[in-house]
Amino acid sequence: MQLSVNLQPNLNLTCYSYMVLEVANSKQDKCRLLIIEDDTALAALLEEYLSESNYHVQVINDGNSAIELLASQHFDVVLSDIMLPGVDGMTILKKVGGDFTRTIVVLMTGYSGIDDALSAVKQGAYDFVSKPFQLPEIRIRLDNAAGHQKLLRQMQGENSSNHTAEQTAVKIYSSLKDSGR
Repeated sequence: MQLSVNLQPNLNLTCYSYMVLEVANSKQDKCRLLIIEDDTALAALLEEYLSESNYHVQVINDGNSAIELLASQHFDVVLSDIMLPGVDGMTILKKVGGDFTRTIVVLMTGYSGIDDALSAVKQGAYDFVSKPFQLPEIRIRLDNAAGHQKLLRQMQGENSSNHTAEQTAVKIYSSLKDSGR
């Protein structure tokens, strides 16, 4: 997957999507990532690896605690195992998924097939990862998710500022019209 950015009328810059997040984000603009994984060794490995990247990472080891935490704190991206003690990953997806500008959910499992992946995406997951996976693969998938979210947020901000500018123009036009100009 490639992303082309038109910087000037005659200058195109093409970069691979897994590099977009590093270019777009500064160190103070870290993505808030919640990892929900009951395998404590894997959770610790992911936390260490992704903390070195552009992520502020928090780890929870069961679904019930994750639901409580998600009710009180905002996370940009959630990386959740499907098979968890308490509430499972699909239930977490249903609770927080659906609005990619708010929170993106990436699901992972060791018990997967293509039907599981399709079902998860249809229910609102951004991506589905089968275990075992390579650490660079998970980072690329999370970078893509966070980059997608950042673009959606920028578009949403542009749309709201365009709407505000349009409303201001209508008010000015109306006041000029009312004053007879």
